[in-house]
Amino acid sequence: MANHKKINKRKGITNSDPGKILDLVMNLRDNSCSQLQVKINIYLREECDAETIFLIIVHGVGSEASIEAIGSIPLSRKHKICMTQKLSDILKSTVEQTELLSNFEADLQAIVSPVASLDTLLQIAMEQAKQLTKAEYCSVFLIDVDSMELVKKCHRPANAQDGDENEVQERRYPLNTGITGQAIKTGTVINCKNAKQHSEYNSDIDCLPEVDCKSILCFPIREQTGIIGVGQLINKIGDPYFDAMDEEMALAFSIYCGVCIMHSVVYQKIKEAHIRNALANELVMYHMKVGDSEVARVLECTGFHNHPHITSLHFNVRALPLRELPCYVFKMFSDLGFVKKFNIKKQNLVRFILHVKKGYRDVPYHSWLHAFNVAQWAFAAITNYKLIAQGYYTDLQALMYLIAALVHDMDHRGTTNSFQIQGQTTLAALYSSEGSVMERHHLAQAACVLGAEGCGVLDALPRRQYDRALVLLRDYILATDLANYFKNLNEYKAISYDFQKGNRAHTSALQCLMMNAADLSDQLKDWGSVKKTAAAVLTEFFKQGDVEKSRGDLPVSIMDREKCFIPDLEIQFLNTTCMPLFEIISRILPKAQPCLKIIENHTERWDAAKSVFAEVPITAGLSVLLSPELDNLIEQNIREKERLKLEGEAEGE
Repeated sequence: MANHKKINKRKGITNSDPGKILDLVMNLRDNSCSQLQVKINIYLREECDAETIFLIIVHGVGSEASIEAIGSIPLSRKHKICMTQKLSDILKSTVEQTELLSNFEADLQAIVSPVASLDTLLQIAMEQAKQLTKAEYCSVFLIDVDSMELVKKCHRPANAQDGDENEVQERRYPLNTGITGQAIKTGTVINCKNAKQHSEYNSDIDCLPEVDCKSILCFPIREQTGIIGVGQLINKIGDPYFDAMDEEMALAFSIYCGVCIMHSVVYQKIKEAHIRNALANELVMYHMKVGDSEVARVLECTGFHNHPHITSLHFNVRALPLRELPCYVFKMFSDLGFVKKFNIKKQNLVRFILHVKKGYRDVPYHSWLHAFNVAQWAFAAITNYKLIAQGYYTDLQALMYLIAALVHDMDHRGTTNSFQIQGQTTLAALYSSEGSVMERHHLAQAACVLGAEGCGVLDALPRRQYDRALVLLRDYILATDLANYFKNLNEYKAISYDFQKGNRAHTSALQCLMMNAADLSDQLKDWGSVKKTAAAVLTEFFKQGDVEKSRGDLPVSIMDREKCFIPDLEIQFLNTTCMPLFEIISRILPKAQPCLKIIENHTERWDAAKSVFAEVPITAGLSVLLSPELDNLIEQNIREKERLKLEGEAEGE
């Protein structure tokens, strides 16, 4: 037993330090019972912050007990105690209460495990509170922060039957009403042995209809942010009032109860958000729904889908009618043999393609046309570089390369990752911790379409191959984040000098590089296509810059229409991004060497365009870019530069 220094001091129930307990057990080697008790007394005194500690040893069936040490002093002789019935009952009650506390967390599993509705959770919690304290009635009040009122959410009389429709009630009271309100105001347990004599007693809140309130125990319910409610226990069964042990249990119970309540509230909010999200997805998928007639039109199309340059790495896809692009995509899968090799149902493939098409927004650059362009280059690369035949890719890697090219920018909003993060958008909240915000969103959209009804182009794959396919899809799409490209650029260069087929790391690097190449393949097209691409990209950039200015941010120069000098931007992009990329690829795939010459030619044209752009205000850059006179002026500058070069060489001779 412990005589505490301060009667009102209550310590929370915490787990003991297992290290200290182990040290105590290791030191209990004395032959003398009194010395053993001394060591235990000293340990308990330090842990409980008690003034005096002594152990009462009960002998036999409980007819006699003895004390051999008080605190750190062993008694000269054993002090015997005759166990009367009253003392035996008290001891038995104490043991039962201790066992209840010892098994406290196990008892609360009934509350923590089933995350049901809040009302159901409170009923379970109050039932546990009644059992712990042997209360006749129990209620719980939660604080409504908006109205600053106490809301009574649950009442269970001791004789309540399961299924009673009147168990759950709701009544509202001013926050500081009665003894119950004082428990919140003071933040402490209030134990009234005679409730009606308490100065704050209010029969409306501190009692129940037709109940004689003799004693009441009120305790604040807490969670991490503070008090969220109050528990109320009325009339202890078998005793005139609640004792100190009941207070300790109520205090400990209040913390667990608060955590459980908040857990339930948060869970319900998450559940509701999940339902709203599911409904939103259903709505989106409904509006993206591809009808059977649309699928039939593609499958039964008799149009000419055999453009002579469709397999060219430098083909300008703008030469194709937009309405025929889905047919060409279907033909790519078919011509590469993927439909037969992977047992893809034709109607599923067409529905998938049309779903992906609808998943692209009408933005200047990152549109369905861009997706088709990237897919066409991937198709041409697989064909011209013989990636499968020469062992660079497996059939599955090539299939996912083509799929990734098609879906890699789904639902692009025409803004960059930094824009999403700085603007603290919903997408940033979802993906910023993982990096590559937009790319992860594109991946999520692609996975959604792959899982949509009738779009399962991967359904015939064995489970292991299916899982591998999704990993490949993820890696391909994340590779389109140029931040990842620059981060790994030195590694890619090193691999390119000693590329080994079959080496997993080397193959993975090649896949990322080829995905970047497909994404940037607009720079390998004719000059007219390059100009149109630049105009589309810059339109997106400048729109983003305008939005950033409107919200008080300072856009980087390439996003600012008042600062961006277009030729310099394009030259920098070709020299720092495109040229290193295709130099690396050409070392691995020598057939890619012609790409370097194309980039050099475009760089030369942008350099020749500098003087043309310099003659107009910088804000007119887009107008100059789209001017039909630009090409003539560039040609004049190139010829003049060549003439001066020849004259210089002649003078040198």
